[in-house]
Formats: sequence, structure tokens, C-alpha cells
Amino acid sequence: MKNFEIYNIAPQKRKLENDGVADVNSSSEDVLRYELKTFVCDGQYKDGMQRVLQTFLNNISKPEQPAVWVSGFYGSGKSHLVKMMSVLWENHKFLDGANARDVADLPPEISELFKELSLQGRRHGGLHSARGTLSSGASESVRLLIMGIIFKSAGLPENYAKSKLILWLRKEGIEQAVRDKIAAAGGDWQEEIDNMYVAELLHQALVDVRPQTFPNTQSCSNAIGNMFPNKDDISNDQNHPGNVNTKRKDAVDASSFR
Repeated sequence: MKNFEIYNIAPQKRKLENDGVADVNSSSEDVLRYELKTFVCDGQYKDGMQRVLQTFLNNISKPEQPAVWVSGFYGSGKSHLVKMMSVLWENHKFLDGANARDVADLPPEISELFKELSLQGRRHGGLHSARGTLSSGASESVRLLIMGIIFKSAGLPENYAKSKLILWLRKEGIEQAVRDKIAAAGGDWQEEIDNMYVAELLHQALVDVRPQTFPNTQSCSNAIGNMFPNKDDISNDQNHPGNVNTKRKDAVDASSFR
């Protein structure tokens, strides 16, 4: 008997879609489906998932949730566990309509915990997960890097100032009106946000939508610079929820209710 004959699928007939490396930042549908289909939820993976899910569910009604630290030697599968936990947590939906939990072969006890998680999620407004690596950002501030991961997971720019501007526009209920003004002038929303301190179309749109707040484009430019300055770091209060006092840069995953 040859070694390859003991496998259900002969190794020479299977391509490693992720090149054998679990990248928590990768969002490729093909890679994600491959990783879910080949995820062996057993041993330490199974125990880890069970512990995380059970602990979270046990503490839903409490004021704080215990944090989880995933440790292990290089190449032991930390990133793979974190990525699978994140994708299964929110039950990622593929373009063809399949769900992550349907693609993965999960033990019955893990599937039951995920069902309970979804039930609690419906009661509390939904499920959301954020994943990324702290070393992937340009900032040296761990707080800003974590906030960047959370912002990105919500469809916002990783940059703190840019996200704060967009969140302010939403809070004021004028984001769509500003977007429409920029589009009508032939501008690109993303480009205007990326250059928000000198973005003429963005400033003019704000003047048009909020003339009582921004009487002219110069005052608008000054206000944006004062309200949403670039930061080298933020305080724990600005980083709420969660306090970060570590300088370690490693894979991090934040999974929580929305």
C-alpha cells in the first residue's frame, strides 16, 4: 500500500487553495470554502471552539464577557482556528447561497452551540465578527490597529479619522445627501473620503447640505481638520469598548454581538 492510498482524497489530486497558510485577512470565496470543507474540528480545535462558545453563551446576561487568548507555537494553527471561529460565528454566506456552517463538517455538540449562538444573536440584534492582524496596519498604536480591524469589519475605512467622519455623517443623518451631492458633481465618494482634508467636492457638498454649520468651504475644511484630526494614538475611552494595554502584535480576532 502506498501512503497516498490511505487518504479519502489522494493528495496529488487536491490543490491547496490557501497554499497551506491560513491568512486571517484573506476573504477569497474559493479559499474560504476550501478551508471550511477541510477544517477538522477535533482535538484542540474542538475543545477550543467549545470553550469559547460555551463561555460566551454563559455570560450573555452578565455585564462583561471574559476575553480569550489563543496561544501556541509557530505553525500550530492559531490563525486557522481564529479564522474558522470568526467565519462560523457570523455564519458567512457565500455568493451561491451556501452558509459556512453548512460547508464545514462540525461535531454535533459544536453545531448545537452555534445554533444557540444564532438564537441569542436574533434576540440581541445580530451577530458580528472582526478579524485581522495587528501587524497589518501602518500605525504603531495597538489601540488604533484594533479599532482599524473593527472599523474594516463594519465596512468602514481602517483609518480612525476617516471612520469618525463617516460615523458623524450617519449620526447627523446626512451621509446619503452628501454622497448624492458628490456623485452629482462627478466625484468619487472613496476618493473624497481618502482626501477629506482637501476634498473640494466633499466640502462643497457639506456646505450645500449644512449651510448653517458650514457657511463656506474654507470653514468646512477647518472644521473637518479640528473635528477629525489624524491621531497617533487614542485613549481607552475613545477605544471603547475594551481596554488595551499590550504592545504585542499578533493575530487578533474580536467576535461579539452587534
